[in-house]
Amino acid sequence: MKILLFLFATLATINTNSELPPNNDQTAAVIEAVQTFAASADQRNIEQMDVIMHSNFRAIVNRLFGSEEVSIMDKALYLDLLAQGKIGGDEREVTIVSIHFEGHNALVKATLEGKKLRFTTFMQLVQASSGAWKVISDMPNIEEK
Repeated sequence: MKILLFLFATLATINTNSELPPNNDQTAAVIEAVQTFAASADQRNIEQMDVIMHSNFRAIVNRLFGSEEVSIMDKALYLDLLAQGKIGGDEREVTIVSIHFEGHNALVKATLEGKKLRFTTFMQLVQASSGAWKVISDMPNIEEK
């Protein structure tokens, strides 16, 4: 019951200008994928993260904390950094700002609010032929609180 209440509360935060598919089950599935991605990072759950990430996943981090660099991490590096405890490990609240669909692709803007950091991120998800949604890219702006 808590999951249903949470899902309805999360659905209520979706921007009303979003392009929603005719079937809101897909909206719920994308929200669940984003929530799973965030929770897996927070818990440093490598196995769960491996499932939710597309094999061609990329994280693109531009000018982190004043740097002039753009860092691009593939799936293997991202999972390795999680396993080493260099990223993740927080307990973040996820708010879906908007979701846009085009065919079997989704673009999600979300905020992930943790104890020390605030992420405003754009995630791209692709729907596999099995129907499962996978995160193929994450492009966060990360700010210290």
